[in-house]
Amino acid sequence: MPTKSKRARMMPVKNASKPLVYWSIIGFVVKIIIIVNIQPVYVKIDGENILEINGIWAGSDAEAYLKGFTSLVSDGIFSDNGILNYWPAGYPILIFILSLVSGSWTLSLLAVVQSLLFALSAFYFALQLSKTRLIKYSTLVLLLIIFNPTLSLTSMWIGYENLVASGFLLILAIIIKDLLASENNSPFSNLIMNSVISGLIVFVQPRFILSTLAVNMFWIVFRNRSTKAMTFTLVLVFITLLFPASLVMRNYQATGLPVVSTNLGVTMNLGAGDKATGSYRSEGQGVDCDVIGLNPQEADSARVKCVLIWYFNNPVKAINLFFNKSIYFWSPWAGPEGNGTMGRNPWLKINPLVDISSTPDGANLVLGSFGKFISWLWMAGGFLLLVYGFWILWKHGGTEKIVGSSALLIIGINWLISLMTIGDHRFRIPIMGLSLFLQVIGLKTLLKGGKAPIVGGPSLR
Repeated sequence: MPTKSKRARMMPVKNASKPLVYWSIIGFVVKIIIIVNIQPVYVKIDGENILEINGIWAGSDAEAYLKGFTSLVSDGIFSDNGILNYWPAGYPILIFILSLVSGSWTLSLLAVVQSLLFALSAFYFALQLSKTRLIKYSTLVLLLIIFNPTLSLTSMWIGYENLVASGFLLILAIIIKDLLASENNSPFSNLIMNSVISGLIVFVQPRFILSTLAVNMFWIVFRNRSTKAMTFTLVLVFITLLFPASLVMRNYQATGLPVVSTNLGVTMNLGAGDKATGSYRSEGQGVDCDVIGLNPQEADSARVKCVLIWYFNNPVKAINLFFNKSIYFWSPWAGPEGNGTMGRNPWLKINPLVDISSTPDGANLVLGSFGKFISWLWMAGGFLLLVYGFWILWKHGGTEKIVGSSALLIIGINWLISLMTIGDHRFRIPIMGLSLFLQVIGLKTLLKGGKAPIVGGPSLR
């Protein structure tokens, strides 16, 4: 194992932080300009109430989050509105907390806060990369993350996706920081930070509990090959679970149901059954599950069990659905192969393909055989670059190998979750920062004729 001084000599000496700071500030300032110029729109949050939103776009599930938020404003944190049990209440609660200090500017402040967190997360991730042998990739990684149209613009819409993407970038950045530290340094402070970030991610969307715990456990085991690993794992799990546990307590106090949410079974059932296609566009009714007379918690559990049994009893149909869901998960945002709930994607407002397809000839071009070929080329190219980028990092070993493995672990688990629920390209947004990172590694290496521009000495670990 190299000593601290030897490691220091191995590290790249060039200071790459200045361009990273400049680009991050530019990206954030551009967003502030956009936020100021977003036109007010009216959103119908239920059968009677219409809410005007300013300085932010409506995300795919904006009505549900806004209904939960307005219920919290009117009835308090223990509102018994069913939307707060069906959908995870974490994101509406975050909006509610912002409203305590911002009043009528709550949603505009939400866009600013999400954009600021995204800029800081992307910067910090690129900054940690610049301290490794990946220094020549760091600026390009930052640029493609903060200026990726869909990923970046979703920081200015009502939805959890961008917040989770920021959280995953921070988790990986802290892992890199710890791996580069002296062997004698305790990772405890880094563990606490990653546990809190993981908890917040799970707070706004509980389905990410698997990926957050898995990547942190992977890091803990690698970093602490001793009895400390068990202690650190217990600390990680305890702190992370505190956040969703608070949602369970809120829901139990409000409705008597000790649950985080009750929509998992419904979501899983949308992507299963004899007539399902694997997406929201399925015309079938899913699997026929007997939930008559059950309360929401019992019905949700019964649907989950029912769908899993159907998959087990129908392996061929399940494999076909898993394939379809994979295609939908990696599908483009627009075009003939696009499939998901991104109709409100801000990028579609300026996407040239949308304008081209608005005319008959353009529609034939974009949605016809040529458009399908381009869509499949886009999907296959992006996926292969991701895999190639991971392989490059794996081949070079050391810290870079662990970073690449951590990124792929998060991506793979969230892809797997999509297979068990529905195929939707919106589910790809939270892992886009990491997928773009691996794709940059693959693309830049490919452009260099297969010779990765990784600088420095031998493996750092």
